Amino acid sequence: MSWRTVVVTSRCKLDYKMGFMVVRAEETKKIFLDEIAILLIENPAVSLTGCLLEAFVEKRYES
Repeated sequence: MSWRTVVVTSRCKLDYKMGFMVVRAEETKKIFLDEIAILLIENPAVSLTGCLLEAFVEKRYES
């Protein structure tokens, strides 16, 4: 069940690992993918991996 809104405002790399979105900036944080309802990226210097985009698409069509 997704309920979390994630807002990315600073430069970072977003990656996918074992069911989590990994945010790599000054600190590394993990967010369970099933909890994310909305991902809002406010900075054009954010890098996303193809694996993360594929995981989001798969989660979208599962529900």
